[in-house]
Amino acid sequence: MKKRTLLTLVLLCTILSTSKAQTILFSDNFSDGDISDWTQYDADGDGNIWNVEDISSIFPEFGNSITSSSDGLNPDNYIVSAPINLSGASSTNLVLEFSYNTLGLPINCDDTYSVYITTANDLATLQAATAVYTETIAFTGEKQTISVDLSSYSNQTIYVTFRHYNSQNKFKLLLDDVLVRALLTEDVILDSVSANKFSLPSTDNTLSMTITNDGSNSISSVEANWNDGSSDNIATINTNIGTGETVTINHPSLINYSGVVDKNITVTITAVNGIADSNTSNNVQNIRFNTLSQSGTRALLIEEGTGTWCGWCPRGAVGLDYITTTYPNTTVSIAVHCGNDPMKIPEYETSIASFILGYPEATINRVTNTDPSISNLQVAYNNYINTITPADLDFSSTISGNDLTITAEATFYSDFSANNFLRLGLIMIENGVTGTDSSYNQANNYAGGSSGAMGGYENLPNPVPASQMVYDHVARALVGGFDGQVNSVPTTMSNGQTIQYDFNYTIPETSDPDNMYIALVLIDSRDRSILNATQKSINSSLSTLDSKLASEVKIYPNPASDTFQIALKASNENYNITVTDMLGRTVLTKKHSPLSNAKTIAVSTHQLNAGQYIVTIATPTASYSKRLVINK
Repeated sequence: MKKRTLLTLVLLCTILSTSKAQTILFSDNFSDGDISDWTQYDADGDGNIWNVEDISSIFPEFGNSITSSSDGLNPDNYIVSAPINLSGASSTNLVLEFSYNTLGLPINCDDTYSVYITTANDLATLQAATAVYTETIAFTGEKQTISVDLSSYSNQTIYVTFRHYNSQNKFKLLLDDVLVRALLTEDVILDSVSANKFSLPSTDNTLSMTITNDGSNSISSVEANWNDGSSDNIATINTNIGTGETVTINHPSLINYSGVVDKNITVTITAVNGIADSNTSNNVQNIRFNTLSQSGTRALLIEEGTGTWCGWCPRGAVGLDYITTTYPNTTVSIAVHCGNDPMKIPEYETSIASFILGYPEATINRVTNTDPSISNLQVAYNNYINTITPADLDFSSTISGNDLTITAEATFYSDFSANNFLRLGLIMIENGVTGTDSSYNQANNYAGGSSGAMGGYENLPNPVPASQMVYDHVARALVGGFDGQVNSVPTTMSNGQTIQYDFNYTIPETSDPDNMYIALVLIDSRDRSILNATQKSINSSLSTLDSKLASEVKIYPNPASDTFQIALKASNENYNITVTDMLGRTVLTKKHSPLSNAKTIAVSTHQLNAGQYIVTIATPTASYSKRLVINK
């Protein structure tokens, strides 16, 4: 396993100087790739020293980075700052700050590092020094920030040293935003605010605020106000936040509206410890909040990072098969092939890397990630399937040769006065994918059964030869991009409005249309999360809509619960009624002879699970398809 130490020093002096009025005593910016003003020591003599690396494609917040690599070795690498003059700085408010993360998974994330403050920068001094901070990292998956008190070093010239060691065969340690500065007295940063994006009317919603004490005094109270454009909600909240600490606190005034609303809520910290904040430039955040007249029918998008080269990835294939067959109408499962894999889509690989930390791993609606085992996917499904969604999705297709036109349809259940974030996107999926060359071999760590049963892979060799492999749920194309198609959803919409957008896709000659599926997703481009999803096979999305037949057929109620009705007019032709799930599987059929009089047919749904279905009424000369939602 390759072992790497990573230090990121992305210090945007202009931003820091304008958002924080403190005195900045040290900052450095390595985006130009120059680390000549840092001193390096390869204490273990393995030849590995610090180098510049750009990891922004994985963690954009870390940007350009400097890295130290050791391949299967236990690193002992020091990197030492230029001298930092603390003369004239107050002894009560000096701090060193830096942020960190790890690229390792929970099983190999426990990198160890130490921080030293010294008045000399030779290796002997560093090795004899006592660390001011040491940590063995616990897995978080998120960027963390540390603050170290430097009060005892005032009026001295110091060196800041980071040492990475005792980390045999881990993966990658990230250190970022290294800064030495003098703090103000009362100063908070309102880092972020959060609340449910969508809610049903007359429902309490908590507004949470993440606050950092950026001042030298401890914080015992903050005054916070949220305003929706019409009224203030001001409260004093008692708390206990030490210098450099970050806490999340809830505003006591809940967000609750009795009707359908579209609100832009501004949250402001208006006082700290009963007095004005020393720096108000970082005290305001905004969120959007909508109540819905009803929730749409939810389906989850499950995207799993996988690869033919990945020996543990059969676990993901087994997990996706389980969740798809168990919940065919409320899940959309996609295998995103990455790395040295013939089924890779480069854009998908790059984008999904922001949501997964290894292989195999799945992201649910791009809001959480999990190992794609059967049990973990079941837990994730249970946790997220009942979250409300602002829209119902549907689509139909027409085809000319290999050219598909997909007409996407979304019905929204709120007002949107200034939408610039909702987007529609399509993901093309193919089942039954095979190949003949060795690149389609599947690495299989379950061979022989020593790692337990895994859906039959324990009975297959390692690797499984291409001749024995059939790949399902394979992502074939992102139509509209990973973040959705810009301008696919209007800026202004009203409650109950249905919008349409046409996508175009050419089916490659190497794909089998009979095995292909179309997934339509609604994306919040602010955080790239999936608000809803639906899928159909290409074949089931292709319907000949006969306007006369459509006017003669009515399906109601929709959504339905125990039964739904099909109203048919008199006809001298046979009627064939077919209900299919979103995987194109027939779940119910009925046949009716020619009708001399109009007739209403009651169809029981007791054998159907909650979800979305396609009801097709066909005669020998025409057919009509309608999406039916079943709620139970």
